[in-house]
Amino acid sequence: MSTTNIEKNKETLTSGINSHRLNLILAICGIVIALASFYATYLQAEAADKQVKAMTMPLVQFKHGNQDEKLNLKSIGFELSNSGMGPALVKSVVYKYKGEKYHSVRDFYNACCQIIHADKQEKEPTYATTSVLLNTILAGQDSQKFLGANFKDNSPEFWNKLNMARWELRVEVCYCSMLDECYITEKNGVIDPIEQCPIIKKN
Repeated sequence: MSTTNIEKNKETLTSGINSHRLNLILAICGIVIALASFYATYLQAEAADKQVKAMTMPLVQFKHGNQDEKLNLKSIGFELSNSGMGPALVKSVVYKYKGEKYHSVRDFYNACCQIIHADKQEKEPTYATTSVLLNTILAGQDSQKFLGANFKDNSPEFWNKLNMARWELRVEVCYCSMLDECYITEKNGVIDPIEQCPIIKKN
């Protein structure tokens, strides 16, 4: 075999190896780019999902006080407030007081603050407003009072009892967002995801 033919064969072999390597490198680059694109799409979708949840997630809290700032009078008020951005659908409410559970706010305040006059053998009338919370929709940054009692409309004994009881009351609330994601809370700022809220007939 002549020197010219040997050199041609070497050039052909070298050209083939370089072409094979180039195709392999291009294929690997294509795979890397595809994976990077998929990962970027995944991150973008995850970020969008988190943004939607943040915009629709409610944060329900229990609040109470004994002064109506607007009217400047002594008035006990119990309310649920939604500090989140999205609306909350209240599915169940349990009022916990001194180891007992009540599914009605009236049952709670009758248990905590009912006054019976021994001489008359009758209950002292009380004047308080209540509101049903079950299946209530609380808009974001909104609140709803579910129990209120003015000092001037009630006896000091009843009002003082209710004023003390509000510090011992714990309200367990289960609610769902518009994405049908449900949460249960008893301590303000502490929420636990739950698959489904318990069904409570009374409120």
